Amino acid sequence: MTTWAGLRYRQSLLYLQRRHRRRVTVIVSIFRYRQEDREEEREKGYLKTPLRADVVVLQAVFEGLAQDGGLLVPHFIPDVSNEYKKWKNLSFHELAYQIAKPYVGDEIPEADLRDLMKRSYANFKDKDIVPTKKVGDVHIMELFHGPTFAFKDVALQALGNLFEYFLTRSNKRITVVGATSGDTGSAAIYGLRGKKNVECFILFPEGRVSPIQQLQMTSVLDENVHCVAVQGTFDDCQDIVK
Repeated sequence: MTTWAGLRYRQSLLYLQRRHRRRVTVIVSIFRYRQEDREEEREKGYLKTPLRADVVVLQAVFEGLAQDGGLLVPHFIPDVSNEYKKWKNLSFHELAYQIAKPYVGDEIPEADLRDLMKRSYANFKDKDIVPTKKVGDVHIMELFHGPTFAFKDVALQALGNLFEYFLTRSNKRITVVGATSGDTGSAAIYGLRGKKNVECFILFPEGRVSPIQQLQMTSVLDENVHCVAVQGTFDDCQDIVK
């Protein structure tokens, strides 16, 4: 079973140095660990970190953020150097399955995980899901073929199915409350619409999202989806949620 550790980080290392001086060396060491650490990693399956207690995939899916407000990252990156060349002709959902499998471990049976990934990308408009197009000497990956045209569809379509899978198995319910300035809300809604045991509430600033984004959110009629227009800014929506 793969374990996960939560790390509080931001894109800017300078930001980290100002806010979390004691943690910077820990974070850097995780991504630049020595060869002997790699050998230890292969034996234990993860790298230890003092930043927070380990969580398994089930907890990581539902917690979203670590308890300190940061992100959850895996203890280790699987070594696929002997396998990845075999993946070049796989369909996108099969590739997603191969990538997810080492992180999921035995928490989701292989047949269920493969089916989950296949359903997650069934609503994309392009047969390659995220096709790569050559423009001059540059290859560009198109991430806008999901149901809401946002790159976040790539993750949130799968997350909605993971929610439904684990909740159905445990016979539990969750309520998702989110704030959006546009594309995140519609991508979340389309990922959660119609999912069993999930209620979804999305707050957005009235008059401050694009017309198409508002229509994407408010035209979804599934009973578990609820859109709330807030008179104010996106920050006001965030304050309500937090």
